[in-house]
Amino acid sequence: MKNNRFIILIILLICLGTGFYLKANTPKEKKLRHVVAFKFKPGTTTAQMQKATVDFLNLKKLVPQITELEGGPDISFEKKNGKFTHCFVVSVKSKADLDAYGAHPNHKAFSRSVDPLLAEVMVVDYWTE
Repeated sequence: MKNNRFIILIILLICLGTGFYLKANTPKEKKLRHVVAFKFKPGTTTAQMQKATVDFLNLKKLVPQITELEGGPDISFEKKNGKFTHCFVVSVKSKADLDAYGAHPNHKAFSRSVDPLLAEVMVVDYWTE
């Protein structure tokens, strides 16, 4: 009986060790990040900026290629005259998904609505794990 318990314990430890080894050596899923920063034109109202922020964040519900989306206003943009005021980070799984996001009708509609309010836009795309 003691031998059976010992054998079961050894098998359990081997299984657990194998599971931890496989998890530790499984490559992490890469993500493609699309970072967008806005500088609104002088005279753009707070309400217009807030609407643009809400509309951008709502793209997560409207564009299926987006896996994650976060962002908002720089918390001290009033003190940084001439700097970008809002930043957003969109995550997708592939370059094809990034292209589909860019071509998506809801993204294009958002861009058309916000472009007249913007003095400058910065975009950076990069891979991460």
